[in-house]
Amino acid sequence: MGRNSSDQVKKSILLSLGYLSCLYGSSNASDDDLEIGTCKLFLGDNYGRQAQTLDILAGGFWCSQCDKRVEQDKEQYSSAIHIPKWQDFQDDNDFNFINLQSMFFQFLYGESSEELGVVFVRVLPQILRHASRDIMLKARLQWVECIEYLLLHNVKAVREAFSAEISCFLEGHVLEFLFMDGDTSQKTKEQKFLDKVKHALAGTEDPQILVTLLESTAEIMSASDIHGQLFFYSLILFVDQLDNKSQIVRVTASSLIHRSCSFHLKGGFELILSKFFHIRDELFEYLSARLLSRPDMIREFAEAVVGIKTEELIGRMVPFVIPKLVVSHKDNDQAIITLNELANYLNTDVVPLIVNWLPKVLAFALLRANVQELSSVLQFYHIQTGSDHKEIFAAALPALLDELLCFPGEEDMDETEKR
Repeated sequence: MGRNSSDQVKKSILLSLGYLSCLYGSSNASDDDLEIGTCKLFLGDNYGRQAQTLDILAGGFWCSQCDKRVEQDKEQYSSAIHIPKWQDFQDDNDFNFINLQSMFFQFLYGESSEELGVVFVRVLPQILRHASRDIMLKARLQWVECIEYLLLHNVKAVREAFSAEISCFLEGHVLEFLFMDGDTSQKTKEQKFLDKVKHALAGTEDPQILVTLLESTAEIMSASDIHGQLFFYSLILFVDQLDNKSQIVRVTASSLIHRSCSFHLKGGFELILSKFFHIRDELFEYLSARLLSRPDMIREFAEAVVGIKTEELIGRMVPFVIPKLVVSHKDNDQAIITLNELANYLNTDVVPLIVNWLPKVLAFALLRANVQELSSVLQFYHIQTGSDHKEIFAAALPALLDELLCFPGEEDMDETEKR
């Protein structure tokens, strides 16, 4: 048997495994699902003519989980064969699906062509979506290794195919089952999943691989809830590549930030920063901590992503990062370093910088309701300015009252009303 014939056989087997996974899902569907038909086979015009079984399936097989975006017209339903629900065979089905899954993984590391690798990735979501919790947990390590392997696959077409499908790991309870919380790392399942991409990014200097990894990150970010951890962690992965030595990687990272943000919100990145304060604050905190160690990343972020000069970006960051830096300075040497760097970028000294934002710092400390933190802030200002506590509060009024009572922006309206 020639190489082409062998690959065609393997391709047929892989595609069959995908269809069998969908049928397994149908066998476990609830009675309510039977009305809409979890899986159907639509008989086309060529039915009755001599044709390969896989050709018929490829043209007419429909699964409610794998083909959610496909709307079938009413005429097709008249020629639909509803796959019957299998009763009382759950144990046998689980056993058979485990064997099916094992066979699927055998294809992963076997010698194969580019076309076969792409087919493998195409079938992967079908296998994953229909695996039960117990089955998925039994193959948990294999699925994690599968992610690691495909992210850095040496064939570009396979990496690109996987990039387009990687969001299937975010569907349903897949992320929870494969990256369960509770281990000693104390990381969330979202962090552990993104760590696979992060480690892949750190494990290569090949610009082509880095670009497809960033494309994978974009798919994850687009499929994530804008309020959730995955969205922000994905954004940070892009930011971390903005000082990459490869121009194509830098350009890809900045453009994908805008593309992914625009997918969630029409106004894109700038509107997200102005509307979602938790993203803005965490991002500015992340950037400020790297002012000294990664100035090229800061400059690229300012110029390529925000479209302003670095000094203007620093000026925007200052009101949101200084309060936390001052409050945390006692137990955080990095905070003092960052304050000095902020002052250097703005061509000023630390003392006038912190004095200008005294009302915000005091309001931040007062609202944290920690007497020790407030005492530490007052002591810090006393050392820096020579003023006592009474003088410090007198200098901050009435701006301090405004900070305590009002918060601009829609997200803070409830908080403002409470105060």
